[in-house]
Amino acid sequence: MKKITAIVILMLLVSASAFSQAKFGVKGGLNFNSYKDISGSVNDTWNNQTGYHFGVLIQTKVPIIGLGLQPELLFVRKGVENPDIPANSFYLDYLQLPINVQVGLDLLLFRPFIMVSPYISYAIGKGDMLVDTEWDNLNRLDYGYGLGVGVDIWKLQVTGKYNWSMGKLQDATSTPINGTTLKNAKIQGFQLSVALLF
Repeated sequence: MKKITAIVILMLLVSASAFSQAKFGVKGGLNFNSYKDISGSVNDTWNNQTGYHFGVLIQTKVPIIGLGLQPELLFVRKGVENPDIPANSFYLDYLQLPINVQVGLDLLLFRPFIMVSPYISYAIGKGDMLVDTEWDNLNRLDYGYGLGVGVDIWKLQVTGKYNWSMGKLQDATSTPINGTTLKNAKIQGFQLSVALLF
């Protein structure tokens, strides 16, 4: 019984220590998105569209070994442009929850790191070609992972990562939109972010 009590107390102390060292922050940046495997009734050309993201984060680190965990809650806008048929351009707004697992070096003035970031997203808004499309005709849930690098400089964090989507915008049985089917479309692209840590 004494051993169990000692283990429980030790776990509580470690948890309290980790929480006391946690940093909260705000984050924002740009998305440079591309849509892959879009097929339709015409041979459309799709250009990348710059979007944006912003939100909050919490960062905890394990001293010495350089491991960090940084979950975030972000508003993310992703879009694509059709230069041949501007009416077929569209964007989607997501609430996104990435979990950034960081491995880095705690140096004197800064901390460079690499990260792996699985994420899950839920669409909350849409526009342009999709504005009149019913949500039943779209997959609101998206998920995937990202790989990237970053650096903490005192209370400033700068990161860049590439996100790969594993979800599709429409199911195989979904109705085409403006003559275009998005059932093979996946969202991916580069994300550049700046965060302020408190």
